[in-house]
Amino acid sequence: MNKINSQNIILDCFDVENKIKRISLEVIEDNIDQKKLIFFGVSKNGKIIAKKIIDFINQNSKIKSELVGVQINSNSNKSLVFEKEFNVDNLSLVIVSDVSQSARTLQLIISNLMLENPFKIKTAVMVNRDHSLFPVKINFSGLNLSTSVNERVDVEVNKDEEFTVYLN
Repeated sequence: MNKINSQNIILDCFDVENKIKRISLEVIEDNIDQKKLIFFGVSKNGKIIAKKIIDFINQNSKIKSELVGVQINSNSNKSLVFEKEFNVDNLSLVIVSDVSQSARTLQLIISNLMLENPFKIKTAVMVNRDHSLFPVKINFSGLNLSTSVNERVDVEVNKDEEFTVYLN
């Protein structure tokens, strides 16, 4: 792995906050007729981003939002662990992650949630690498980044939950 330095930064914490605000506005516009949204934050970073989106939506609309954290089960790459019970019947859902690499995780979550009869499912990521191996459309992205398969996008979050995105 390459050493991280300022030349590798593609989004600093201010850029990320602006991207989150833009994504939040797009989510509001896409769900203006909805009373409630449920966000599924993928792992730690996706959950933090989802929480920031929810905070923005709460300040700028009347749409109620709920956050459910979701992790891939470490014992099996095919099962999910949701942090709490939820009911998505006829509700709009947004799956939030930091980076979409292959879209495998998003596809797994979408497949599981489809069984629960949602109204619609959308995806939001901070960085979309355009290397999808699965039929998942990224609906809301902070940055679309065409990279080679040898390059990595790393996301660091500090103790104040501020993100920096690096290309290595």
